[in-house]
Amino acid sequence: MTDNIKLRNHYENDALVLRHRTLARERITNATRADGSLDWSRLPKLLTTNPKLLKSDKGGEYLSAGLMFAPTWISGYNMCPYATYGCGTNCLTWSGHGQRHMLHDNVHNVLLARIVRTIIYMESREQFMQKLHKELRAHVRKAHKLGATPAFRPNTTSDILWEKRHAELFTTYPDLVIYDYTAVPNRKVPDNYNLTFSRKESNEQTALDSGLNIAAVFRIKKGQPLPKTWQGREVIDGDLSDARFLDKAGVIVGLRPKGASFDDTSGFVI
Repeated sequence: MTDNIKLRNHYENDALVLRHRTLARERITNATRADGSLDWSRLPKLLTTNPKLLKSDKGGEYLSAGLMFAPTWISGYNMCPYATYGCGTNCLTWSGHGQRHMLHDNVHNVLLARIVRTIIYMESREQFMQKLHKELRAHVRKAHKLGATPAFRPNTTSDILWEKRHAELFTTYPDLVIYDYTAVPNRKVPDNYNLTFSRKESNEQTALDSGLNIAAVFRIKKGQPLPKTWQGREVIDGDLSDARFLDKAGVIVGLRPKGASFDDTSGFVI
């Protein structure tokens, strides 16, 4: 059984996920006008931020935002084609405000918003992209007003090929810094798309051969130092900032496990 099939089956048996898929469908239906257009005032914004993205701003030098889908099979659509069982069940989507217990009136609003975005992207892509470009233009204007460089992470919780699906993203906003983590090998991307390769339990050699900086998760508690080297390469602390586009070449981006992933036994956590 492949990892993708295992992950799909895993989330098809997750009561919290299944209930929020239903709630997401209801939210979208209630926001759909008679002509099929979406009333975005009744739907979550597309661009968001989180504590780590805010650390990327470097005291105001950058203004960062991300797009957060529901990763792997959580929405019913697979948004991470190279996900392994280890990363798919220990995903950062279940950390921070995404932790399973973060319910309000028995609704997980963060999970719900991510599933809503994913379904709209997969089923109403033209409207989704129109809204995304509207929000990106506002993000760039705000950054300029603040005297900052706008930055954008489109795959904050996904791994889709933006350079193939939406090539216009990289030409429309010439001063927008675009960056991501990826587990998809051999991607050919524009010069203004900075990628860091994600090491998982079954792709370590692929990661080492990728020619990219490598993100790796170490079983180190928050506040404790990461190893100085791994596989003969310098380890930097990736938890200090999400600004991967500022990293020097050839390093390992060390990350600490978030939430329950500290106890991972798949090999995803080193």
